[in-house]
Amino acid sequence: MKAKKVMTLSLVAFLLGGIFMNSAFVNGQKDEVYASLKEKYQLSSDISTNEETKKENTEETAEPKTAPVVADAERKDVTVTSRGSTSSTENRTREQIVWDYLRDAGYTEIQTAGIIGNLYQESGLNPARIESNGEGIGLVQWSFGRKQQLKDYAKSKGTEWTDLTIQLEFLVKELNSSQFYASYKSTFNNPYSVTEATEAFCWGFERPNKKYANMDNRTKQAWAAYYRNTGR
Repeated sequence: MKAKKVMTLSLVAFLLGGIFMNSAFVNGQKDEVYASLKEKYQLSSDISTNEETKKENTEETAEPKTAPVVADAERKDVTVTSRGSTSSTENRTREQIVWDYLRDAGYTEIQTAGIIGNLYQESGLNPARIESNGEGIGLVQWSFGRKQQLKDYAKSKGTEWTDLTIQLEFLVKELNSSQFYASYKSTFNNPYSVTEATEAFCWGFERPNKKYANMDNRTKQAWAAYYRNTGR
């Protein structure tokens, strides 16, 4: 009699346990836990407790993440030989290379941004850029006598004028010479803002035809370079 009673109680306990575990209350608790996990780990799909679903998810091959597309051709990754070494190379965007070189040369972040803004307008930061009329070449679009001086300088270093590092060396060399108009150089050496540095470099060093200077773009590119590279 006692054994029969124990079996009956066990069966009731089993059935009640099954009902409880499948009740709306428990399912509601599960849903709350799953929702909190989704929020915590920023999951994009529902968490499933179904074994078949979990197996299918495990067997699926995850799609590779798509890298963001960089529209600016001038900001493509390039490989250059590091200064002071003929063997080590660094993969960086061209803008970062120019930025780091000028900062290493002693120019402030504001001055460097002003220079880069002008170089974007002149050549799109492409050291191999040649002006449509065949005159201006390189980052700065060196022309006439200065163009020949760049070519001679590159030749003396045993390389081509299209070499990015050679052009940066030549640029700094010119910035320390009389090529920079004195009336603008004092402003460039102590610029109040990126805009002022950009304008001083334009009129004191690049000296373009004012009709085609496109100062708005020079300034826009300078500020963009400033925000991209400061604190990098």
